[in-house]
Amino acid sequence: MRTTVCVSAAILLLLLAVEPLAYADEKAKDTAVACKEYESEHYRLRTNIDVATSEDYSRVIEAAWPLLETFFDGAPKLRKGEKLDVYFLATQEDWQAKLKEDGVGIPIGAGGYYWPGNKTVYLWKQPTLYNSRQLLLHECMHQFHFIAKCNNVGPQDTWYIEGIVENLSRHYWDGEKLSLGVIPFCSLANYPKLALELFERADYDLGAMITGERGSGRPEWWALVRYLLNADEGKYLPAWKKLCKKLDGGQSAKNVFSSTAGDPKKLQPKILEWLKTQQEPFVPVWNEWQGQGSNAVVGTSNVTSGCRARDDASEIAATLIVPEGAWKGGLLVGFEDSESYTVALLNSEGGFSINQRIDKKWNVLKRGNAPEPAEGKYRLKAVRTEGSVTISANDIELGSFELAGAKLGVCLENCTIRFTDIEWK
Repeated sequence: MRTTVCVSAAILLLLLAVEPLAYADEKAKDTAVACKEYESEHYRLRTNIDVATSEDYSRVIEAAWPLLETFFDGAPKLRKGEKLDVYFLATQEDWQAKLKEDGVGIPIGAGGYYWPGNKTVYLWKQPTLYNSRQLLLHECMHQFHFIAKCNNVGPQDTWYIEGIVENLSRHYWDGEKLSLGVIPFCSLANYPKLALELFERADYDLGAMITGERGSGRPEWWALVRYLLNADEGKYLPAWKKLCKKLDGGQSAKNVFSSTAGDPKKLQPKILEWLKTQQEPFVPVWNEWQGQGSNAVVGTSNVTSGCRARDDASEIAATLIVPEGAWKGGLLVGFEDSESYTVALLNSEGGFSINQRIDKKWNVLKRGNAPEPAEGKYRLKAVRTEGSVTISANDIELGSFELAGAKLGVCLENCTIRFTDIEWK
């Protein structure tokens, strides 16, 4: 059901317009895709990717089941031994081949698809770890919603179908605990920012989006659904539940929205003000940063990578959880742009290095011995005062440096590291 694969400037522009789902006429390769099965209580996941990731995906969709059952106030009724089928393929070519093998049309420009005809989810690996997992949840949510509440027939309104899963699929997952419907700590898509920009436009018309009288996009669908679910301590939740019953039953929002949920003209300014409180706090400077809570993030990269606070900051503190094996990680300081910044990196050999990136070159400002970790952790801190930034680890000062750039964050190099208890101001 999703019509976007990854997020870039060009694709974000496409989010503002919606076209009917099209299907490719080209022939996919004839070779059947060999997959391994991973069964859980409710799902039969088939993949041709690595075992560890497949097992993680099997756990995450199973963890979603009780949360979705609560959200939708019901679940698919499965016969004894029946499980919902999901295919996660390594490449777009494999995905197309599997769709062809099963007699399913190939949606153009999609990364995943739920086909009601055989009640099966199909998707392929996305450019980042978070996007792949989010898309898996996204498509399984369509499957769950259609079967549990709509007699496996999609409701009429795209904003409703997709808005629900765009909201719910924004998640935190640490390998064991799953939280759905969160404001991500950081994301490449950054729907809250895009939605706010849309609602701030003088010509924005929420009512025309709801009735389908104009093209619209996922950020505003996400915003409307999330508002009705969460705003004003659940004020609109009773109306939302009534609306869901009508839309799941086949009625059109054009006919029932205003009488059920309220006048869109009155809702629009309220949503605009509310969106200002829903913004993601951090921005991934490079890919592969995943929020794990409102103040925690995990990053992975084979080069230097960082994730920064959205707004200017004078101070940041974060706990670095020391990983197994070789690692380098710490704080991103004095950030101006992706070619002008400084990193304070501790490492697995017991040292630290303050490295400045400028004019496409690295300059080492200082090297030294780092303090010992405390119970496998480092508490890192950077404070800006009068143009200089003072950096410390476990309350031991590593140095003070005159640095331009008012953005602060966390960083790593050639490893995977989790940061928790992040504070900034």
